[in-house]
Amino acid sequence: MATMLAPFRALITHRQAIQIFVNRDIRGRYINSALGLWWAVIQPLALLTLYTFVFSSVMSVRLSASGTTGEFALYAFCGLLPWLAVADALTRSSSILLDQTPLIKKVVFPTEILPVHLVLSALIVEIIGLGVFLAVVVIGGRLPGWSLLLLPVVMALQFLFMTGIAWLLATLALYLRDVRQVVGLVLTLWMFLTPIVYPASMVPARYQWVLHINPMTAIVDAYRAALLDNQLPALTPFALFAAVAFIVFVSGHWVFMRTKPTFADLL
Repeated sequence: MATMLAPFRALITHRQAIQIFVNRDIRGRYINSALGLWWAVIQPLALLTLYTFVFSSVMSVRLSASGTTGEFALYAFCGLLPWLAVADALTRSSSILLDQTPLIKKVVFPTEILPVHLVLSALIVEIIGLGVFLAVVVIGGRLPGWSLLLLPVVMALQFLFMTGIAWLLATLALYLRDVRQVVGLVLTLWMFLTPIVYPASMVPARYQWVLHINPMTAIVDAYRAALLDNQLPALTPFALFAAVAFIVFVSGHWVFMRTKPTFADLL
């Protein structure tokens, strides 16, 4: 029980330090640019425009025979939003301890918050993108329903999942310096194994098991259920993902804290 509660206790204990690092990270991303935080709005809007053009005008892809190409663009972008947050947080987490070597070696510091603040920063940027997405959906005449209330639960589980993996990657990168390069390759493969830019129904039956064991499938499906379909996600896959997210979160924190005393020597 103590092991399971430890990561939650760490987040509460160091919440002020986490907030400071999140603020600093967000400022560092945008403060020196001419448009500042507006880039967090412009980037998802540009991606949505690009997806709409590609899937509507170039590929003419539809979810069904009666569907429109514009609907598929929204479908794809809805899946892309959580994926971008996951990819951003995990890519940066794989090198966060190496990037913060002076801080870790010279200061008594709760290093476990370093991957956490990257995950939160990625989620904040994602939330801005979600705002853009919802504005486009509303302008298009589709009002979100009650299922939108489920989104905070989905994002909370997504946070647990991302943070657990971020802790594991940050730790592993100290022992295997090639992790940063491997993560980029794995994320590329992982994206194409997730039904983001294609419907799951297009995958042959003999390969459907790949989607079923992929945690990102549950996340993407939950986002689409909440934002586009106005319904609850499928209960069994979502419950399994919730269990996986909790286990990954607790395991990642346990591994990180067990190896933490060796960080200074490894750096």
